[in-house]
Amino acid sequence: MAKVRSVNLVFPPSRSPDVTGYKMYYVNTGEVLNYDSPVIELGMPPIGADGDMRVDVSLTGVLTDGSYDLGFTSVDDARNESSMSTLLNVPFDFVAPDAPGPVRVEII
Repeated sequence: MAKVRSVNLVFPPSRSPDVTGYKMYYVNTGEVLNYDSPVIELGMPPIGADGDMRVDVSLTGVLTDGSYDLGFTSVDDARNESSMSTLLNVPFDFVAPDAPGPVRVEII
């Protein structure tokens, strides 16, 4: 089994007290990123010691190798959604390289 590294996206939480979750919108770089784009419901990501939230996108199972434009929003208890914070042209590589060839013992 190959090992693929984690890829965390880090952002400060909303300062609004009634936020109940976050969303991440995504498109291939060059496509239009908006509220109609595919979305991943992030819930309430964990907050690190530095006060920022971290989302391991390698665990979503949605994104594949390629370059993406991402948009993050916060959602309040009335389901109102914030403006979008964007991160553009983000390259992802979730495929491990092929293993080396067979190993053999060579006695000298």
